[in-house]
Amino acid sequence: MRPVQPSVSKLPRISAAEPLKRLAKTLLPEPVWRWLGREVKDLPFRLRDFGPDLRERWSRRAVPLPPARLRRRVGLTSSREEFLAVGSQMSEAILGALEVHRRPAESYRRWLDFGCGSGRLARFLAAAGERDLHGVDVDRAAIRWARRHLGPGFVATSARPPLPFPAAAFDVVCAISVFTHLDEAMQVAWLRELRRILRPGGLLIASTHHEDLQWTRPDLTDEERAQLAAEGFLFAPGKGRFNDNSTFHTLPYLQRQWGQLFTLGLYTRRGLGGYQDLAVWEAKENG
Repeated sequence: MRPVQPSVSKLPRISAAEPLKRLAKTLLPEPVWRWLGREVKDLPFRLRDFGPDLRERWSRRAVPLPPARLRRRVGLTSSREEFLAVGSQMSEAILGALEVHRRPAESYRRWLDFGCGSGRLARFLAAAGERDLHGVDVDRAAIRWARRHLGPGFVATSARPPLPFPAAAFDVVCAISVFTHLDEAMQVAWLRELRRILRPGGLLIASTHHEDLQWTRPDLTDEERAQLAAEGFLFAPGKGRFNDNSTFHTLPYLQRQWGQLFTLGLYTRRGLGGYQDLAVWEAKENG
């Protein structure tokens, strides 16, 4: 009797790349193989977008897209399509929140994109109306690109306050995917600085991670989960880039801590791309 052969579909599927992954993890330092893994995953997008990126270098498009290496720093991939789609989605959510909360008699012309990168959001804010638009980021390569293509209002900054602006310099500050990665001490320091550069009544439009997004960090310990439940705040460091860090906030925590400097005007669960929470905060007179 011939032995029954197992169905191919029931056999464990081993990727041809698995032995190479194991070898890389054995031979290379962790930061190197993690970087290599990201680059390998991004390679299909680099290849697909190579032609459009090359053609754009010689086109007369008013605002080209930043190169793939800069797009990759702020996204899941370097994809041109993703970069534009996410930027447009963020802009629509921010401008929509502004329209709901703004005071008709007041001007909201002076804007700061805090953590602007190479302008994924700023390019859409600039196209949506007349604004005195500025941006800051610690990524100096991204700022050089933004300054060249989006205007002189984009400047590099350090990872700690202060910013190079006078008090009450802005009507609106956007902080998207920034406080989602900062520890508590840095959050307090930057909130105070953003309050300083906002005029009284000016708006801070910021995104945060709700506690329900704990699933994005399956490595959290029981102690960390308990801390989040008890305190309403948790900073969980990652192993690589700034974006690998995760910070979670509950609404009561935000009202208690951020509410010392700002008044909460609007809070939308998953209001940014159906993922991050989006809030509009009004700078207090004596914050």
